Amino acid sequence: MDFFAHQDAARRATKRLVVLYVLALAAIVASIHFAASFAFALGDRGGPRQGTLLLLVTAATLAVVGSGALVRMLELRRGGPGVAELLGGRAVPLRPTDLQERLLRNLVEEMAIASGTPIPAIYVLDDETGINAFAAGWTPDDAAIAVTRGCLDALDRDELQGVIAHEFSHVFHGDMRLNIRLMGALAGIVCLVTIGRVLARVGGRSRGSNRKGNAAAFAVFGLLLVAIGWIGVLFARLIQAAVSRQREYLADASAVQYTRNPLGIGMALARIGDRSARIEHVRAEEASHMLFADGVGRMFGSLLASHPPIAERIARVLPGFAAAPRPRRSLQADVAALAPAPARAAAAWRSAPDALVAAFGEPQAADIAAARDLLAGLPLTLVQAAHAPESAKALVCALLLADDPALRAAQTALLPADAALRHDAQALRLPARAVGATARLPLLTLALPALRELPVGERRPLRAALQALAEADSALAPFEWALLRLADRALAPEAGGRVRRPTARKAPLHARADAAATVLSLVARAANVDDDQRAAAAFQRGGEALGGLPGLRLRPAAECTPGALGAAVDALAEVTPLAQRNVLAACAAAAASDGVVQPAEAELLRALAAIWDCPLPLAVAD
Repeated sequence: MDFFAHQDAARRATKRLVVLYVLALAAIVASIHFAASFAFALGDRGGPRQGTLLLLVTAATLAVVGSGALVRMLELRRGGPGVAELLGGRAVPLRPTDLQERLLRNLVEEMAIASGTPIPAIYVLDDETGINAFAAGWTPDDAAIAVTRGCLDALDRDELQGVIAHEFSHVFHGDMRLNIRLMGALAGIVCLVTIGRVLARVGGRSRGSNRKGNAAAFAVFGLLLVAIGWIGVLFARLIQAAVSRQREYLADASAVQYTRNPLGIGMALARIGDRSARIEHVRAEEASHMLFADGVGRMFGSLLASHPPIAERIARVLPGFAAAPRPRRSLQADVAALAPAPARAAAAWRSAPDALVAAFGEPQAADIAAARDLLAGLPLTLVQAAHAPESAKALVCALLLADDPALRAAQTALLPADAALRHDAQALRLPARAVGATARLPLLTLALPALRELPVGERRPLRAALQALAEADSALAPFEWALLRLADRALAPEAGGRVRRPTARKAPLHARADAAATVLSLVARAANVDDDQRAAAAFQRGGEALGGLPGLRLRPAAECTPGALGAAVDALAEVTPLAQRNVLAACAAAAASDGVVQPAEAELLRALAAIWDCPLPLAVAD
């Protein structure tokens, strides 16, 4: 499956989870109704009639389970950072002084740039000596990747890169949102166990003879509720484990595909056997299905294991390794014998938009190498500026400053009355221009985590300043539009906590035909601003890729405004993943209709992919 099919499969898996959860709740309600009837029979007084009792039990059970799930979901509303901090994680600084943490940040940034995703928040579980890691979040925009201190201490660069690639697979394939929902579902059922314990204690402590029967009823009902709750938890764990195990195989295979180095993740898994993957935190059980390896003990062994056996995972990525270990040189020869990553340059745009779409969420070794080279080639002044909130402000302003001295002077006057900001923006302009168009969006990606750390009071003035800089020449280039939209996410009032509601993606494409026509018109006109005939030909090529969507027509140039594009992009964020795939394929066909992909067309497609959380690998985007 490609990225969009995986997203659609994750959406269907969520629906199946809801169905299973409803069935489990129905069984729990029936069991509690039986327990309540039995408890009332033990009491001094008769209970309500069965119909009334069933309604009361149903309402109370749904209230308890729903409240428990809601409280946990609110606790995790920040996405990945909320999960990481729940397990005792500490955020890695933007400029780490610890060498191991610096390597971790470099690997995460490299993978994010290579794959075209936002850079996740990065956490270390300092108190955990086992080798483990996890990725969590609602969307790639609020994701976090956390590793244990044992992971940093025990693994070398290649092995750590394999673990990071494994976790990025969960980001790409839509696993994270499902995992958080599993945490909420489990928390709701656990609440029944807690209430049962309270009732059992209340009943056990009652001493009055006239209340003896009621006390016994409370105690018995409490004990039955505990038993029912644990049975519910058991079935929830079974669902959790079944969902998780197959996704771990996929993530292992994806890590090999991304890095072209099965030895990296294979040896990382092997080291777990020498050390441990155990997470000691008291709440580790709740997030066990998110971990790189099973980090908690199991009462029923493999039945409730959230991960496949380590030996089996190693055998899949390094066949024969576990059964008959061979010399390291032989393993390296196996790695060298792997077919190189396919070349995916602009030819993919020209010949087969579907081939381009298949690359979404599937970075290859060539993309990671391109990202590593790009990051290594950036001037140190730009890298340092991107990793601090105040200098990141100047950097994003510098990316919008014009080459024309008169226009640049007018733009500078639009900046806030901050001498340091104006000076730093001017100083960073030339280095930012020198890196070329290829590095501009990756450079912005590097700066976004620092912008999220700005105080809330500084965000609105900066957003206004960026808007004024981009519109100073009465035009808005694709890169400028992309910068404003992506920076707007980081500078939103709630972005310090990385809160972002998941977009409901249920609308069919025909319900958003006008929005699709607007986006396709903008792509068709991106490199054909003054040539209606060529724009019409590009639009027609893109329309063919959409299979004759009703109402599809080229919009006049006057209607192709940044405001119209923004509204259309927001509308298309609500379509199904497979519909979004078709729109991006149509945009690629329009951009490549004349056999040449212009920089403006490429940047616009990269921007659309980033805003829709569709990771477009770096080498493909270039």
